[in-house]
Amino acid sequence: MYFAVLWKNKELSMKELEYVNPKNLHVSANQQIVLFDEADEGKLSDLAWLVKWWKVIDWELSDFFAKAEKRILWVSDKQLGIKMKKQFWLKRFKQVDLFHTDLEVKNKWIELIKIGSKWWEVLWYQNIKLYEVVDFEKPWRSMQMWMMPAKLTHTLINIWLSIDKEQTLIYDPFVWSWTTGFLANYFWYDFLWSDLKLTFADKNYSWWKDWKWSTPDKEFKFFVHDATKDYEDMSIFNSKTPLIITEGWLWPIIKASTTDEQVKEYQRWVKNVYLPWIEKMATVFERKPVMVFTIPWYIWYENLLEHQIIETAEKVGFEFSSLQEMYKREQHKVARKVIILK
Repeated sequence: MYFAVLWKNKELSMKELEYVNPKNLHVSANQQIVLFDEADEGKLSDLAWLVKWWKVIDWELSDFFAKAEKRILWVSDKQLGIKMKKQFWLKRFKQVDLFHTDLEVKNKWIELIKIGSKWWEVLWYQNIKLYEVVDFEKPWRSMQMWMMPAKLTHTLINIWLSIDKEQTLIYDPFVWSWTTGFLANYFWYDFLWSDLKLTFADKNYSWWKDWKWSTPDKEFKFFVHDATKDYEDMSIFNSKTPLIITEGWLWPIIKASTTDEQVKEYQRWVKNVYLPWIEKMATVFERKPVMVFTIPWYIWYENLLEHQIIETAEKVGFEFSSLQEMYKREQHKVARKVIILK
């Protein structure tokens, strides 16, 4: 029934796919194409890591084109396009790479593919515009803040949704410039945020409220708080156990001159924030929250942080898991590793 192209970071893609409950999932040899018989179609369009997805056309193409408003076709094979243009009186066709999204096709055309004897129509493309707005158009940001990419934030939310489908409140205790809040609000979740300083987040929140994609009737609350300390007033959570989506410390930048001992010191800084924070999260709510967050992973250096988090998490009763595939960009010396506590 469904055919989809995955973006890079295959492990993240497959973990996120669990959100839509795919049945009879088949993965191609290069792990970039997946087919599955069933899924929650309403949730498929909420995935971050699908480039696009098709659904099988279960009626004759002549009937399909008779009902279609768009009369321009995308196909991956030129000879097939010529044949179909004549057969169905189409205006024109365009040949485009299967693994990429063409804006003209996305906005104006029908995109079909033939696999075996079946025809498939693209019903959804990834929402690149949303990620561009959140990453680059918010007015208050800084390259020194290590802003978590919107696409990764969206993926972490969906990983949580595959684990705990009952919660409607998302909480970010290291809010920085408010990326998690944008995505939480866009997808209709209540959102709480805190940090030691809320300067950038507060100003970006004012901008987002006036943005056309914001959801004004969803709840926003924010407060100044040190994530390693006790909460002065738990009533702000309204007796709910939130989902925690966040990214804490990734600073400072690793340079060519950075030594092994300096990297160990950086990891101690992160540890001194994350470990007491995890201990607090294990006890402050009625039940333990699902926590999906990233930690820095230092490429070409010894990494000690994950083992320390495992020890602390298991000591206070969390079940620990992580994704082995790193989220990283070319030439970066610090990657992000996804941690899941539940």
